[in-house]
Amino acid sequence: MEKPKKAVVIGLDCALPHLIEKHIADGKLPNFKKLVESGTLAENGFAPFPTVTPPNWATIATGAWAGTHGITDFHVPRRGETPNNYAVEQAFSSKRCQAEFLWDTADKAGKKCIVLNYPGSWPSNMKNGIMVGGAGLAIGEFRDGLSALEARMMLCHDQLISTSTYPKAIRGKFESAQGWQNLVEAGPDPLEMTAPLAFTSALEPPAPTTWYVLLRQSSGQGYDTITLSPTKNFADAFCTLKVGQWSPKVITTIAMQDGSQHEVFFRCKAIELSPDAEDFRLFISALCATSGWSNPTEIAKELVSAEGTFAPGGGVRGFAIDWYDTDTYVEINDQNAQWLADAATTLLTKHPWDLFFMHSHPPDWVYHVLMTYMDPALCPDETLRQRAWDAHLRIYESQDRMIAQILSAVDKETLVLLVSDHGATPDGPTFDPYNALIPAGLTVMSDQKFDPGIGLSAKLLKAATRIPDLKSKAFAQREIHIYVNLKGRDPAGVVAPEDYEKVQQEIIDALLTYVDPETSKRPVSLALSKRDARILGLYGDLVGDVIYAVNPWFGSQHGQILPAAEWGVGSLKPLLLFNGPGIKKGYRMKRNAWLTDIVPTICYLLDLPLPEHAEGAVLYQMFKDPNFKVKDIQKLKDGLARMEVALARQTREPWDKHDCA
Repeated sequence: MEKPKKAVVIGLDCALPHLIEKHIADGKLPNFKKLVESGTLAENGFAPFPTVTPPNWATIATGAWAGTHGITDFHVPRRGETPNNYAVEQAFSSKRCQAEFLWDTADKAGKKCIVLNYPGSWPSNMKNGIMVGGAGLAIGEFRDGLSALEARMMLCHDQLISTSTYPKAIRGKFESAQGWQNLVEAGPDPLEMTAPLAFTSALEPPAPTTWYVLLRQSSGQGYDTITLSPTKNFADAFCTLKVGQWSPKVITTIAMQDGSQHEVFFRCKAIELSPDAEDFRLFISALCATSGWSNPTEIAKELVSAEGTFAPGGGVRGFAIDWYDTDTYVEINDQNAQWLADAATTLLTKHPWDLFFMHSHPPDWVYHVLMTYMDPALCPDETLRQRAWDAHLRIYESQDRMIAQILSAVDKETLVLLVSDHGATPDGPTFDPYNALIPAGLTVMSDQKFDPGIGLSAKLLKAATRIPDLKSKAFAQREIHIYVNLKGRDPAGVVAPEDYEKVQQEIIDALLTYVDPETSKRPVSLALSKRDARILGLYGDLVGDVIYAVNPWFGSQHGQILPAAEWGVGSLKPLLLFNGPGIKKGYRMKRNAWLTDIVPTICYLLDLPLPEHAEGAVLYQMFKDPNFKVKDIQKLKDGLARMEVALARQTREPWDKHDCA
């Protein structure tokens, strides 16, 4: 059987195979279609539990379950602290992963590996490979150790300049333009606004910086032309735009508080400008550092994209607080896909490689903001529903173009895998586990209130607004974990070790019997002791004493929902699509295929050493010849036998008799 010599793994966060196939059936997504028709699609792909980003991308790259690699949720608990939601931090560092990544194993074996924007892969441990990003969900984003969904940016998050009040925006007022140099065509009554930059979520503190917005009238129909400049010299202007236009990519420098200069790039879009200049919005994308996020460091200088940007957060924040419309949100994600496509093709064509891993996040972002609007049972407004479906298609079309560009840089001897880390379902009522634990006498709430400044996630803020008293028997933590407040282990422990299993069972009973008063339904679909949770791949010191899951009609998209769940237009099943030499064409694989199976399958096909902690199986059913290794070994044995016979004959005289049978 023909075997691949290289492998490309393209990760599409939260991509849903059944919705991809819907768009294919509608005549869209030609490159997805080509890969499906010429490859093998797993119909029963399953992600580990919980169904969230950091643990599942770690599983994809290590072949290990969460209990083994130690990334047991989006956050991990801080050891030695009371196990509540104050004592957790995001897990986005390779140093936290206790299992070996495939690229590290291959690097030790002398193979060349390239890793692009893969969550939790930074910092790099490779001696010969290339690492770009991996400290967050987008290049230039750093999340490890932060609470809730916080992120720090190189250099800062996106910004909005406006005359109106918008959350987190820079609000200003236009006045008559004064003192501008080199302004040849000023037109009647030009206006200016001074805009002090906000530098939201900056990783390092910039010095105070002010830019200027200039408005002009070019057609006699009111103000219609916007110029953004770092000074009042028109020759220094970054761009000049009409409403609806995006600027070209702008490269500039930002002064830092320590006196250094950081080179950054960005694009901006004119969102709104009324003829009287009363209503004005100018969007400035994240100021993205041009270096500091690659290893070796000089690789960053090679990765230049004419139109692409990093787009940390994927435009979700601005869209959620009405900075801009759906079209702009989609365009931001399209620029993100373009940067990744350009970076990938540069890396694949300029450097030797054997393994290539990458990750793209826009499918996940679109489900968080629009999936509920896509479901007819939850969104009866046909106009809103169609708008959501249109945005969904356009997000996948940008991923389709990205895939086509990347695959143009690989040859026919390459194994190609498209994979997602989990799926998603529409929003349902939020389940607060304390609503079950308090009536059972397991948790008592203190009089304190949660401080939003602590940075709890939106889901946690919605689910619980009070702080459990330290004398409580049980604490809920992260997506799916309940802890017994155990003496001798926890700082404020109240449960004696001999009562540990009794309290575990009380927690399980409380969760499973709780009925939501608003829906008259039971939210919890599964509750297991820590011992029993091993069947889900959850074990070790970083796992709660009780693990629970909710039914898919509760909760938000993914995380607390089991990997096989389906509800409405959604499903938690991930995408697993293999294509390349030795892979069946147009095949629908029926067997259960777990994300743990990816690494062993790649190693088996490419004759790579298996990472030490890999626990998955080889997906033999998708091979054109599942027994090709046995046949290869038999051919080697037959050849060796012939050589032995030939060597034996060379030691005999021609007239010696021997058995010719």
